[in-house]
Parts: sequence; C-alpha cells; structure tokens
Amino acid sequence: MKTLGKSLLVLTLVAVLVAAAVPAFAQDSRTVTITETQINAAYRITNPWRRSVTNVQVDLQPGQAVVSATYTQPRRDPVQVVATFVPTVNNGRVYWSVTEATADGQPASQELINQINAVIASSWRNYIRRQLGTGRISDIEITGSAVIVSLTPR
Repeated sequence: MKTLGKSLLVLTLVAVLVAAAVPAFAQDSRTVTITETQINAAYRITNPWRRSVTNVQVDLQPGQAVVSATYTQPRRDPVQVVATFVPTVNNGRVYWSVTEATADGQPASQELINQINAVIASSWRNYIRRQLGTGRISDIEITGSAVIVSLTPR
C-alpha cells in the first residue's frame, strides 16, 4: 500500500502540470480551448520532472480527465497508475479533484484519495498565485477532445 500512496502522489503532481497549459488572462472576456493533443504534447507531459514517472498520457472524457503513467521505484517493478480528475470552478478558480485512482488495477482508499486532493488543491493555488495574471475563470468544460476555459476580467 505504501507504493500505491507514493505512486498516486506522483501522479497528482503530473496532473497539476497539465494545468500549466492554461495561458495568462486577457483584459477581455474570452474562451480558451486546449486540445487533448496539445496537453499530451506539453513539455511536462512528455518530459516529467521526475525520472521515475514515464509514459504519461492524458485522456479527456466528457466532464473529466483521466491521467495515466508508469511509476518506477528503484529495485521494484513498475506500477501503472491511473487517476480520474474532475474540475470545478469556485470563486473564479479551478479546483481539480480525484474521484478515483488505481495502481496496477488496485483501487485507492478514500482516505488516500482525500490526501491526494489536499495536495492538488495546495499545488493549484500556488500555481495560480505565481503564474497567472489578473482575471477569473467563470467556467470549465471538458469534452472528449478539449478543455474549454471561459475567462472574465477582474
């Protein structure tokens, strides 16, 4: 179970990096569309910052993003990790929540999913604070091939 926890925490970090695809806010209301192809071609997906994470793939499905990766620890067999992320918008910010996660097909406990969601929330807030300009997200929609973000000025 220790490997499951570590694997899922690493996967959450990968998922937070997907958020890097959201560009800076403009002064006017607008909609930004980020395709599944663009996400999977993003530098942090093709070159994860941890060498132990490989084969990262983001599969957009209506209302959710499924992130899969292989996590390899020294002297251990690789673990295939899959997590389903669902976005919500609250007070102009996007919050990603893991609704389910598995490591080599074994489901994560609700306690572990709660821990992962706490890490994601913290990481996302820090990213927004450092990277994005003024503005607010009014809506986010995930289709089978794109993430559509609606932005409004502050």
